[in-house]
Amino acid sequence: MKSTQRIGLLLALVFLLPALFFSVYEMSSLSKDEKMIEQIYQKQLEAILFSVNQYSDDILNTWISRIESSVADVGSDSIPEKIRDVVTLNEAIAAIFVSDTLKEWPALKVFASEGPAAGVRERIDSILGQNLEQIHQLVDYRKSGFQKVSALPYPARGDDNLQCLIFITEDINHQMRVAGFLIDPATFISDLIGPRLQTIALDQFILSAFHKGTSVPVYSTSPADSARFATEALTKDFWLLPDYTLGIHPLGASIRELVRQRTTTNLLLLISLDVVLVLAVAFVFRTVKREVQLAENKADFVSNVSHEIRTPLALISMFAETLELGRAPSEEKKQEYYRIISKETQRLSGIVNKILNFSQTEANKKTFNPEPVSVDAVVKEVLNTYDFHLRNKGFEYTYHGKPDLMVLADKEAFVESCINLLDNAIKYSSEKKRIELFADTENNFGTLAVKDSGVGISAMDQKHIFDKFYRVSSGDLAKSRGTGLGLSLVKQLMEAQSGKITVTSAPGVGSTFTLWFPLHKNKTYA
Repeated sequence: MKSTQRIGLLLALVFLLPALFFSVYEMSSLSKDEKMIEQIYQKQLEAILFSVNQYSDDILNTWISRIESSVADVGSDSIPEKIRDVVTLNEAIAAIFVSDTLKEWPALKVFASEGPAAGVRERIDSILGQNLEQIHQLVDYRKSGFQKVSALPYPARGDDNLQCLIFITEDINHQMRVAGFLIDPATFISDLIGPRLQTIALDQFILSAFHKGTSVPVYSTSPADSARFATEALTKDFWLLPDYTLGIHPLGASIRELVRQRTTTNLLLLISLDVVLVLAVAFVFRTVKREVQLAENKADFVSNVSHEIRTPLALISMFAETLELGRAPSEEKKQEYYRIISKETQRLSGIVNKILNFSQTEANKKTFNPEPVSVDAVVKEVLNTYDFHLRNKGFEYTYHGKPDLMVLADKEAFVESCINLLDNAIKYSSEKKRIELFADTENNFGTLAVKDSGVGISAMDQKHIFDKFYRVSSGDLAKSRGTGLGLSLVKQLMEAQSGKITVTSAPGVGSTFTLWFPLHKNKTYA
């Protein structure tokens, strides 16, 4: 396994695997959070309803106290004063009834705000007779010293929707009596419980009271927004009003929407965290991979440069020693040995100069003096110098010039770039030894293209051939030794002159490297 693969695996194990486990855990806990939020509102509703029910009990106990203090006067035909006050001052009370005995229901007395009502008395007498067991339970509670109010089903007639509440009281002779109220639940809730709900709700949530089976609330702390809450709110039944429920709803969104929003927010944050982490790991891996690759390229560079230098040094040393010992068989051989020494010295100087130029350019220490330069003159000068070398290697070359083409370039950098491209064309052309050079203009640039018929470069390697120290590690290109600095140096030289270098290549077809120079503005080109 390569070092970069090991690093990638390590990064995945250290960062991505824990993030994956954490994401799975958080996603599984989101449903638990939803239930928790709903339970919080459910508990809050229970606490509010408990408070409201206690408040309702307090109101009823106040009414019951007034009725119990008037039980002695119930036998008269007129309505007792305290009972009349309770009925008159509370619009929610439709009637108050008290029985003279637990055994004879016709002895029932009914007091209404508009006087006795025979029809109401008959209905009350009927429902009391149908709920004797519940009445006896209330009597047992009373004998134990506990006052309990119970709701009885009261059949509706017409538009009235009343609720019957009964309790047990005692007269001065300790005789048990059944007493109760007929109340309008909607009026009771809106007039008496409503202010309490407003105090509890404040601006934190909405409290609404509904009759079961309807969607329009009989009372809401926010009437304008309450129509849709019947299906969205969490609801609980009133203790004393079993046909009515109290619902709680957050301001704005429903509880389900709040849970959904929170879930969506958590998911987005979780996904964003994972994406950032993946991108960070990818960035770290890419950086580390680049550094590892650079280190490997530097190692290859040292190895290749050592090999490149060793060959000319060995030849120089061997022929210098031959000449020193006088072993040259003839004067012609001596001249040949001198030429070889001179040639290898120039080769060695070229390698050293290339490294020095690269180092200076890399450190921004090399100065450039762009000036009007004739592309035709520079190329012919280079080809004249390289003519013997090219023909000696068996190469044919042609140059398609443009005599009037003038560009802005540093002449020394131009020459060095051209030589590097020719060296590469020679080095990587093993069978078809043909090189073509083309000078032209395009998009306000002067161009010089160097085309060979060599082994070509794959699309993947074309992305990296201008990187410093990079050398193709497979195929025919890997067989040729080199420093890995040539194309990187050309790229730096061209960019320093406000130009660029491009490549067009395919394996087995050859490569065309093009130098792009800014045109000399004072010239006009066809």
